[in-house]
Amino acid sequence: MPCKNYKNFSNRSTTKSLNGSATDRIESPLLLVSPLPSRRESIALLLHFSKHSPIALLSCALCLAIGLVAGSVEAKVVVLSNRTQSTIHCTLVETGKAARQIVLEPGDSKPSFYSSSLQVHYQDAQKEHVYDLAEANAYFFTLGLEDGALHFERIGLGDDAFDPDSPRQLRQQPAATATIQVKLLVDDDEPTHRRVWEARLRKRIAAASQVLEMHSGVRLQVVQVATWDSDDSQNQFALSLREFEREVSPQPAQLAIGFSSQYQISHGRTHMGGTRGTLHPYILLKERSPNIRETERLEFLVHELGHYLGAAHSPEPLSVMRPLIAGGLQRAAGSHIQFDPVNTLLIALMGEELSHSGVRSLLDVSTPTKRRMMQIYGVLGEALPDDPAARQYLQLLRQATSSAILDDSRKVLDTLVQAAKTRTSDFSTPSGEKNQPLGGDELTNYYVRKAAATSQRLAPENAAKAFLLALGIFVDDTEMLRAFPATQGFVKVVESDLLRRERLRFMGSPTMRDRSDLAKHFFVSAHTTAVMGSNATRAVGLAKELLDARRGSGFSFADMAANRAGIAFAEHLLSGSISLAELARDFRTESYLPPIADLLEGLGSEQLQQQFGNAENEALASELSQIEHLILSQPVYQRR
Repeated sequence: MPCKNYKNFSNRSTTKSLNGSATDRIESPLLLVSPLPSRRESIALLLHFSKHSPIALLSCALCLAIGLVAGSVEAKVVVLSNRTQSTIHCTLVETGKAARQIVLEPGDSKPSFYSSSLQVHYQDAQKEHVYDLAEANAYFFTLGLEDGALHFERIGLGDDAFDPDSPRQLRQQPAATATIQVKLLVDDDEPTHRRVWEARLRKRIAAASQVLEMHSGVRLQVVQVATWDSDDSQNQFALSLREFEREVSPQPAQLAIGFSSQYQISHGRTHMGGTRGTLHPYILLKERSPNIRETERLEFLVHELGHYLGAAHSPEPLSVMRPLIAGGLQRAAGSHIQFDPVNTLLIALMGEELSHSGVRSLLDVSTPTKRRMMQIYGVLGEALPDDPAARQYLQLLRQATSSAILDDSRKVLDTLVQAAKTRTSDFSTPSGEKNQPLGGDELTNYYVRKAAATSQRLAPENAAKAFLLALGIFVDDTEMLRAFPATQGFVKVVESDLLRRERLRFMGSPTMRDRSDLAKHFFVSAHTTAVMGSNATRAVGLAKELLDARRGSGFSFADMAANRAGIAFAEHLLSGSISLAELARDFRTESYLPPIADLLEGLGSEQLQQQFGNAENEALASELSQIEHLILSQPVYQRR
């Protein structure tokens, strides 16, 4: 059977594309998983932090969760798609089961679940064709460019989905429809009476459920309706999403979907909503605008629900998962919302996990499914090289398919906890004395050297990352890393609540430049860099300080210096220009964090605006650039 490379497949749609003008295009709902090119968009995209935390990891539609138990895929799924202008009738024949008739309208993509082996039978003008189908793959009908005949091809999505020789338990029945319980909310700016908005939104949820069920075998059920009080002074959507997460509990449902009337949707490119990734229990959408039709609002909702089920952005112009939603697509006569075949496969895989295992987070998803999703995200990343979502999915799922980095991080953390119980140095203090109780910067030096010495004995491919991840967890004495969906799965498996209490009892107060807060900024930023890279970490740190300026604690360039110093430290260690051996031998805090006494702190919003402008201002960018130059001018980096 022919196999069509996905990039070529996605560029060969037989359906006419509808393009909006530059003034009526609206950004698709925002998947908060990776930075966009500009600083302002990066801040909005990456911001996810708690009120008293120095910095937080990026969340996405995906949790940073290591899959500890290699589960089994319990049923098989394939997707069939129609890329012609005519209705396709075909038959699916499963070994030992009655044949199933499938009807595919133009543009349709439908999953089929099965448990043994599966064939597709279809008839063209000359004869009947029979093809064997491979699980976790997407296929499409198309007309030959030369002969005009009906062809059936497989979309190239990497290697075959699963190892046929691996032991797996398969159910005897196809996947049943999974139900996701939804809590439906509006904010206090909703202008209509409850009986009006509740009926409107329940109808929209029901329509979205029909689309999801067709493509993934998943339906939605509203189990509670409520309201929340949004901050009317807020004008950054990412902060509104954070507020929604803080103020609202999804209970008793799995998923809280909020509709905010605080924002007036305007012409031009603007984000319509957001979530933080697969199975993240919050979705927030903008609701207020006379310019957006109900069919378009439904498309925004389905897009976001697609992210919830693992869908990434698609290059196909008619897919609900396209990155930029062009005005007019849902206004055309006979239009309907459709997923592209690749994203249909992704959400069908997740639908099978939900229906059989009732997974609640990526931590629970079976390892074979994670691996297949990795392959698919790799292909999507190549098809959309300028869109970061698929690459971020891939990066996190690579970690979620192996427990090696988790085990190694735990080993380093155990070493640090044991060192904390003695807190005496096996190297000379500045006074020349040994075996004295340590505190302050010397305590930090001690911990880093111990962690580096242990990390040297780990597998080389994991050593530097495990060192950074463990130190970030160890130095963070807040609930920050444990509270966020993007980090809590990993952190709580590495360190139980009991072990955390033990650590906090003994760890003391490690500092940098005699300040414990700077040590937290430094090592949590280094941890974050190991997870999601330096650009994302810079954006998150800046966003946190901008929020501090608004809420009273003030913007701190000293904190920013510690953030950027931690980033530089992690970059150089991960690249190999700093070795664990030299850190184990002679790490000193002053070598990696320059003096910060002259840096401004406690700047309120007005003062920051007057002196440096906003996040897009060149004055602020210049000041931060000078701080980074100061950090990289440290002798430890100059001798590289």
